[in-house]
Amino acid sequence: MLIDLTLLDIAQACGGELIGINQDVRVVVTDTRKITSGCVFVALKGERFDGHDYAVKAVEEGAIGVVSERSVDVPSYVRVADTRLAYGCIARLIRDSFKGPVVCITGSNGKTTVKDWLAQSFPERNVLKTRANLNNKIGVPQTLLELERCHDIAVIEAGTSIPGEIECLADIAFPDVVVLTNASGSHFEGFGSLEGIALEKGCLISGAKPDATIILNADDGFYHYWCSLVGVRRVLSFGFHERADLYAFDLVLGAKSSSAMFSYKGEILPVLVSGAGKHQVANSMAVVLAMLSVGVEFQAAVQKLAIPVLVSGRLERLVTKNGALLINDCYNASPTSVEAAIDVLTMQSVEETWLILGALGELGEQRDSIHKGLGIYAKRKGISHLVCVGSVAGLAGAAFRDRGGDAMFCDTHEEAAALVRTLGKTHAILVKGSRSAKMENVIEALK
Repeated sequence: MLIDLTLLDIAQACGGELIGINQDVRVVVTDTRKITSGCVFVALKGERFDGHDYAVKAVEEGAIGVVSERSVDVPSYVRVADTRLAYGCIARLIRDSFKGPVVCITGSNGKTTVKDWLAQSFPERNVLKTRANLNNKIGVPQTLLELERCHDIAVIEAGTSIPGEIECLADIAFPDVVVLTNASGSHFEGFGSLEGIALEKGCLISGAKPDATIILNADDGFYHYWCSLVGVRRVLSFGFHERADLYAFDLVLGAKSSSAMFSYKGEILPVLVSGAGKHQVANSMAVVLAMLSVGVEFQAAVQKLAIPVLVSGRLERLVTKNGALLINDCYNASPTSVEAAIDVLTMQSVEETWLILGALGELGEQRDSIHKGLGIYAKRKGISHLVCVGSVAGLAGAAFRDRGGDAMFCDTHEEAAALVRTLGKTHAILVKGSRSAKMENVIEALK
């Protein structure tokens, strides 16, 4: 860890009580499979597990103490009201001792791409970044607890599916730089409306350091609302019009990359953006502003955009056994990201385009209308064939077919893969869906 801690330090940070002997803590763990000598075990609870059941075992295997919500039969433990909140408090202790900048990224779309793109753009610095999708009330503390003296910068992703989560994450990460990519139609089930999503994302702004830099999408409908939360903090905006601090124009969108002119404070530079789609240009502007916020020069920052950002399952270009282009975009899905992926599919130089679509999750009462809208969007964009996996995705297929499109309906991933397995070099296949749809099974079947 970045600093040395004791059980008493943890108790004081969490507003808890140390029961037993105070001891030095080498590492903080929540998984008994990761118990090491000198660690403290935080007994988290979930819907299907309770870490308190393993407290005694953790100490027997080398833990010097436990953070617990109840009395446990071990020599030393810290009694707290809520172990999940306590875990965040411990992470905040570490974060407050870190001298480098903490960049925190949220938004309905693009946050993972921006996070990975930004993290890879500092080859001369030691960067700690969020791994995979560890972006919630467990993942963010877990990441920050990995901070070491060798790290120069932390790039943290903050995600949410329930109200109040971003506020909690902001209190843990206490960012020096906030990047808010956008607010779009995802997680309606948890927030009820687009306004609810925008309010939740905005909590990262109001929870940032008083002198933080806030990077906002000037083209988003909630831009002015987010600006109202800034207070005395510095705002940098990006977009596709001259009102933004950094704006892009003269875009040439290609199948694999794009070119544009970037303007920032009167300086205009030609830019090559790795990755297809206008949304990727927007992501790249967010990356540049984040780099500027931590001291990188404008010209040096834009040069990093030509380096491909490789996020597994994010518009990942593969090839099937028969030579068809296979675009794996299964990492997750929202209505906006599906439309952006469809746009990329239409850019490919092929005779026919195939979209294999799984259901989008957490859309609440808007589920049916959103899926129908995606079918209409795919037809309007000229997609040749739409393959739907499951009844919910089938709503998109029905709308696509009603407008004269060729729609096919499947119950399983293997059935969907079978429909496109013989396609060759003149075809491009996009596979898209929420994590819950497990569309990566189609990808595996086609490799």
